[in-house]
Amino acid sequence: MTLKNNSVLCFFGHHKCGTQWIQGILREVCKDVGYKYNFAYEPRMFNHDLREFLEKQKTDIFAYTNANYDYVKGLDNFKGFHIIRDPRDIVVSGYFSHLYSHPTEQSTRIREQREKLKDVSKDEGLLLEMDFNYNVFKEMYEWNYSLENVLEMKMENLIANPYRGFVDIFRFLGLVSQSRPTFKERWSHLLNMTTSRVQEVIGTKPLIYLPLATIPYERILGIVYENDFSKKTMGRKLGEENTKSHYRKGVAGDWKNHFNEQHIAVFKEKYNEILIKLGYEQDAQW
Repeated sequence: MTLKNNSVLCFFGHHKCGTQWIQGILREVCKDVGYKYNFAYEPRMFNHDLREFLEKQKTDIFAYTNANYDYVKGLDNFKGFHIIRDPRDIVVSGYFSHLYSHPTEQSTRIREQREKLKDVSKDEGLLLEMDFNYNVFKEMYEWNYSLENVLEMKMENLIANPYRGFVDIFRFLGLVSQSRPTFKERWSHLLNMTTSRVQEVIGTKPLIYLPLATIPYERILGIVYENDFSKKTMGRKLGEENTKSHYRKGVAGDWKNHFNEQHIAVFKEKYNEILIKLGYEQDAQW
């Protein structure tokens, strides 16, 4: 399926900002309605020309999970949402992920970082993570936060109320009706979802297809529920930690449990300006 007006719906994220969780939800939406999904986490995946890549691939929904605005600013005719996270929590999440759970097969850099982290204490490892994530913080700092066609959202707000957050996201993208869907819309969605599943199983195009303008909002809520933290972690609740799981803890502000005075001082010296710009602090008195 190609979206109305050939526009592309985009998710712009950053390393350790819930990108796997969000992509799981986007993929389910695409399965339901037959949208073509694509993703990239580094520029070489789109040959350093994102606009040409999206045009050639005829992508409906695209996830750019290490978003660099230098490649986004050349795009037109798109609508999207952008997720950021407290950089201090990125450091802590990155430390445990890079030490234990993050796949290393396709990233020499993460593979090398894991070997470094194995040889040092947690306190030293957190300092290494501050340097490792320099480009992540730089890309968040240099992002254009005034784009009218991009909804800005903090991961902290999204995990606090994912149902409200994702309904807001999909409404902004124009995928969820502002009012209760009609019987015809519900029936069309059910038929599309069924034929899409058939296509996935037997590898052929569905015989029946009814173009949809929106998805019933309760289906969005269902998809979010299916991707709930407890379901991803075999029943763990938010805040219950498994340091070796990619879905480690799922709460905001965890940096306070791991940063010591040295970490705070180093982070302030290197990145406090980023915290202020992103709205996580007002000054250096934290």
